[in-house]
Amino acid sequence: MLIQKKAVHHMAGIIDFNTLMTWPTMASRTIPLPNRRTRLRLEAVVWNGLDDIARKERRPVQELCREVDALRPSNTPLTSAIRNYVLDYYRQAETR
Repeated sequence: MLIQKKAVHHMAGIIDFNTLMTWPTMASRTIPLPNRRTRLRLEAVVWNGLDDIARKERRPVQELCREVDALRPSNTPLTSAIRNYVLDYYRQAETR
């Protein structure tokens, strides 16, 4: 991905973002939910976090996903709700 620099006037040229940052690795899993099975595509680090939470809570990942699905607002995508769940879990763990 190449982007023309516009904000920095003293540096002419192009910024190659592929050399500046690592793009997240995505992974898909099929999760059984009530009344349906759904394929979720999330960053590998989010799946790792969810796997870790499942181990700590002694609950299957599928059960955590079903809980997040049941509690999320209807206008929030399940993948976004799972990302927020993982982030909130670790934020709360930091304050304990």
